[in-house]
Amino acid sequence: MAPAVVALILSWCLVARSRAQHLPRPFLSLRPSHGVALGDNVTLRCHLPRPAAWVLFYQDEHSRSYRSKSKKQDTAEFSFGDTMREHAGTYRCQYEVSGQQSEMSDPVELVVTGE
Repeated sequence: MAPAVVALILSWCLVARSRAQHLPRPFLSLRPSHGVALGDNVTLRCHLPRPAAWVLFYQDEHSRSYRSKSKKQDTAEFSFGDTMREHAGTYRCQYEVSGQQSEMSDPVELVVTGE
């Protein structure tokens, strides 16, 4: 096979692969959005641009929780009550569709105040 044909085929495969792997970035929100005190209830909500059954939540770049549903969804929540100091940090989420992971959401900072 001519080198030009091989290069063309490889280029096409790389373009097709990059398009197949690109999933839009989700949006992460925090409730309450400001003023989280020790003992408060907190909910992180990951808003998905595409329905997904698998959603991952990260705290300070480490996986904190997987959420899976038998049914695809366009939002997923991770909550904790009785907020403690160790809950403070930077949170992100991402989702998975057909074995492909999305980009991570922009970070959301949880600041815990109080004694």
